[in-house]
Amino acid sequence: MTVSLTQPPLNTWQKANWDEFVQIADDPKNSKLKGYYYQGHCRLEPMSTGSDHSKDHMTISVLVGLFAALRGLAMNGYDACSYRQSGHHEFQPDISVYVGENANRIPWGTRVVDLNTHPLPDLVIEISDTSLADDLGAKRLQYEDLGIPEYWIVAVETQQIFGFSISPDGSSRRLRTSQVLPGLALNLLEQALQRSRTEHQAAVAAWFMEQVKN
Repeated sequence: MTVSLTQPPLNTWQKANWDEFVQIADDPKNSKLKGYYYQGHCRLEPMSTGSDHSKDHMTISVLVGLFAALRGLAMNGYDACSYRQSGHHEFQPDISVYVGENANRIPWGTRVVDLNTHPLPDLVIEISDTSLADDLGAKRLQYEDLGIPEYWIVAVETQQIFGFSISPDGSSRRLRTSQVLPGLALNLLEQALQRSRTEHQAAVAAWFMEQVKN
């Protein structure tokens, strides 16, 4: 055995076989943990309860939804949803988004999204308060290997958003305007985050809508 099943270490990648990981991830007492599995290693993180992380999480979720609504895009977003490719991958991003023809592809009642049956999300977003290095590192590599079309990292401390477009061959490049949500500039979201430090979310959302309509 390579990882403790009774007291799994948190916020670090540990060697584990798939069965060990699933036993940990599916244990009801670990329901408040986020789970990742990649290249024979697992990472478990506590669901964030910090105010800063939670507020940025909500702000980004609201603004992405508003943008899709204003532009008439079919979209469904998910909060800390679990995705599993048995034997190989598990990931649980803070926010995941399906757009266009994929918007309604996940049936109601699905607990863990089986990637052997259902499509990958079009966009995954990690809100990085204490996990920035890992979100830019191993998680980015995992999302590249999976071929998820777009990945954002929201740095809570600096209000920066690192966006990556991932091509079908797994290579990635930086982007500043979303391709999955066409026309959504990441610098506009950064400005919204900056405003949210002194303004309430409703005011930020109203400002954002005015920018998007112009």
